[in-house]
Amino acid sequence: MAKALVKIQKNKNITLPMWLIHRFHVEIGDFVRLEETKDGILMKPAKLIDPSQAYFWTKEWQEGEKEAEEDIRQGRIKKFKSVKALMDDLKT
Repeated sequence: MAKALVKIQKNKNITLPMWLIHRFHVEIGDFVRLEETKDGILMKPAKLIDPSQAYFWTKEWQEGEKEAEEDIRQGRIKKFKSVKALMDDLKT
């Protein structure tokens, strides 16, 4: 298990080493959770979004959502009375 020694700086800030940032995918604005343990302080990356829903907030997914909203707004949609009708349309 890798270790790092960091210094508490002005305003009680610490700087995470780059290898930790890359390994745990920590970005500016992310949160970390601090937990007291019997051995000291444990710091863990924390996401405020449920991990099972995180895909929804990716740049790519949000771009797709905007595209879909525009298609709906412009009337570029079709409605089908059944799955069979949808499948038949997709085949053509």
